[in-house]
Amino acid sequence: MEPSAAPSRPFAVSVERGLHIAIGVVILAKTIVFVAALTARPSYDAGDVLLSLVVVASVATAGVHCVLGRPGRLDVALCTVAMVAGALLHQGSTPPVGAADSPIIHLAEPMLLVVAVRMRALTVLAVAALYVALRWETGGDATALRYGVQEAAFITGTVLAVFVLVGLMRRTAARAEAALRAEGARQAAQSGRAEMDATAFLHDELVPALLSIAGLPRAEPSMEAAATALDGLTTPAPPGSRAQLVEQVRAVADSSGLDVLLVVRGRRAAVPEDVRDALVGATREALRNVARHSGVHRATITVAQRPGRARVRVEDDGAGFAVTPGVGLRVAVTGRIEAVGGTALVESAPGAGTRVTLDWRARRLARLLGASSDTDTFARAAVGRPGRAALQACGVLMAGYAGSGLLLAADGVRQPATWAGAAVVAVLVVGLGWRIDRGPASAGVVGLGAVAPAIVLGLVLPTVSHEGLGGLESWIVEFTALPAMVLAWTISLRVVALLLAPNAVVISLVGIQAGVSAAELPNLLFVQPLNTFFVAVIIGVCRRAGLVLAGVDAATGPDRGSAARRLLGPLLPEVERTLATPTSAEAAADAGVLAHCVRDCLYLPGPAHLALREELRHLRRAGADIVVTLHADLADSATLARAVAVLRAIAPRRVTVSGTDLQTSLVVVPAIPPAAAAAVADALPRTWVMNPDPDATLFSGPPGELTADAAEPDVNRPGGRLLAPG
Repeated sequence: MEPSAAPSRPFAVSVERGLHIAIGVVILAKTIVFVAALTARPSYDAGDVLLSLVVVASVATAGVHCVLGRPGRLDVALCTVAMVAGALLHQGSTPPVGAADSPIIHLAEPMLLVVAVRMRALTVLAVAALYVALRWETGGDATALRYGVQEAAFITGTVLAVFVLVGLMRRTAARAEAALRAEGARQAAQSGRAEMDATAFLHDELVPALLSIAGLPRAEPSMEAAATALDGLTTPAPPGSRAQLVEQVRAVADSSGLDVLLVVRGRRAAVPEDVRDALVGATREALRNVARHSGVHRATITVAQRPGRARVRVEDDGAGFAVTPGVGLRVAVTGRIEAVGGTALVESAPGAGTRVTLDWRARRLARLLGASSDTDTFARAAVGRPGRAALQACGVLMAGYAGSGLLLAADGVRQPATWAGAAVVAVLVVGLGWRIDRGPASAGVVGLGAVAPAIVLGLVLPTVSHEGLGGLESWIVEFTALPAMVLAWTISLRVVALLLAPNAVVISLVGIQAGVSAAELPNLLFVQPLNTFFVAVIIGVCRRAGLVLAGVDAATGPDRGSAARRLLGPLLPEVERTLATPTSAEAAADAGVLAHCVRDCLYLPGPAHLALREELRHLRRAGADIVVTLHADLADSATLARAVAVLRAIAPRRVTVSGTDLQTSLVVVPAIPPAAAAAVADALPRTWVMNPDPDATLFSGPPGELTADAAEPDVNRPGGRLLAPG
């Protein structure tokens, strides 16, 4: 799944793009912190200015390349050069371990670029070894060597945890990509089968049912056939699709037989599955009412979404009504939406059309927490057990933090309070991982993940020495971000930020009380949200892949009924009304014409032939006998439709449209007057010929030229049309 495979792997490429942007944001943010630290230096010399420019230019270039989605090995080299230049800024000095002016601020950048461009993990270790050598060389003593080892262990553990998460993300994306390809092939096969089944259904069941209504409107067999055909058209597809709300509403609109304008506003946010099903079901019923009662074939659907809210509005400019909405609207629309905690508003007036507004809002607490059963579903579809995946990454992070703590202890820095606090947080992390493995985190669990780390920080951070605040001795700051990283699997990114707010308050209060300078305080506050943000972005990408996998697993593909409704197009409302009332005189009068119009849908399927089907229907209703016997599919029939439209004013007795893949013919019986024949000929392509006869008028020509732009008359021929030899 290499980036070069963009044309065939769009999902995988978008995943890599998100990763690159996240790494670019991290690198650029660290550059800003470095520039801020430079402004606090008391003095500069020419060498310092030059090295600082090298650092800023190299890192900023790599960061911009990441944001633009084009990181490469050159960017790894640039960040490595920046790390070397940052170390040389302290030639002959030994900044405290992990301090704001330590070269550690540049160590993570080349390592993260290694992840972005898919280099081996051994490269991370090589960069760490180079860093230790630089720290030792520039400091010139054993203290600098120890500091370098401690800092390298700390950052290397963090980046290796990123390797674990990114590897998980890429594997999940690969599964989603493979599932999409397999689903595409399966859907294509199912679509072909559904189209064949629908064609057979129209020919073998629907047309005979309509003919039976026309011939024996009160016979029992006609009623049974009508009921069977109606059931075949209206039985919905099996439930369970996890497609987003917009996609499901679009599918309903496409199968409604109406000309629907779909307007989408806002960001496509996830809504609970039961809410989505209710909104889609109510939208389907509202469109059915438009088809049955409005007297128009056009409707507008507006879908507006934002986190915690979804609104669907169905509007038409039809007949409207002034009475209380019927059972269909009260039960299938209003009742369905109210059952999931939403509201439905129906507005209408005679002659002013109808507007149905479906509105749903999440409960305030659920909206605040960003919790959703779908979030948990997508996480499980991506990794199986999100708690175990979270503990794997957190375990590597814990090992890196604890390794740095052990190195500090070997250097004589005893931190009993820090170790006790880390043990409490580790237990909390394991408990949270166990909890989210068993279902979505409750509000109480999320609250515990926010409050407990802040309490640990409030008790432990004051015990860290003033010199160690903002440095490696305050590794408990990074450690207390781990609960938020675990919960990031089941909550949104904005809620992860809220979880870190209590920690930020405690860190600020302790830092100010300890006298941490204004230049050092951002470094103390910066690390925790930056690391957590980066991890949460990777987790979000995994969940996005899980959404794809869940949708593919639950998808059922097109069914015969929906394919039949697509074939019928605008005829669907009239067919449904006729089948629903087979014993009425109106149904019996229209059923015969309707049956032949349905047959036209078999010979002339799809929107490319809609105009011709409509013209043939008008002629049938005017009493003409229409015969369609095409033995090859026409690519388009727009020009032929214009020619047939001319026949409306003539009232022909019989019109035949027939043809093969070599020639298509239009025969009108009896023969039409010369002026009318010329008008029909002018509407047809110039390559067609007209053969006048005392009993009939024949027009024929190649079928491939029956397109909307092929009716240019040939001015070099009399009347603009060629006459066949008589």
